[in-house]
Amino acid sequence: MAGRGNAKARNEILEMLMEDHKRVKRAFRDGEKLTEQEDDDGLEQIARRTCAELTVHATLEEELFYPALRTEIRETDLLDEAEVEHTSAKTLIAELEQMDASHPKFGATFKVLGEYVKHHIREEEGELFPQLGRTGVRWEALQQEMQRRRGELMAANGLADQAEAADEEAASASGSRRERSRRKEEMSEEETAE
Repeated sequence: MAGRGNAKARNEILEMLMEDHKRVKRAFRDGEKLTEQEDDDGLEQIARRTCAELTVHATLEEELFYPALRTEIRETDLLDEAEVEHTSAKTLIAELEQMDASHPKFGATFKVLGEYVKHHIREEEGELFPQLGRTGVRWEALQQEMQRRRGELMAANGLADQAEAADEEAASASGSRRERSRRKEEMSEEETAE
């Protein structure tokens, strides 16, 4: 049963990270639209929130997720590359924090940050995550630590309201997954009975 709980915790960690990825990709798409519409206030609002979310996400990965994987995966160069990509993103985030949306390069800087982040997401989801099927990572302990740290980081970055919404969304998604799984089991049992 411990193996099952560990696999469940791994899946929930990956789902959390991928939900973060989806949210920021959506924000970058919205940011491009706002730039085209010359909506400086809307762009600044979405950029500030996205930068805070990226800061939380990168910190979680750097402090907890990547170190847990470092001795467990074959291609540790992926972790090195990811950390370098984080450094580049942090530089752009710092630049954005020094500007407001009326700055002539604000939109361009946010767009380039989006390009870096989307590249990073493709590598993480396409190359790193697939290696995590069978590792010695103590996923349950890592999940607990990541949830605790995430709450701290969200509060520190002014995202506490989003933390509650994310928790509710995760619980809802988990319930939906359980319901789909239950239905699949029922269908399978019906097919077996026939």
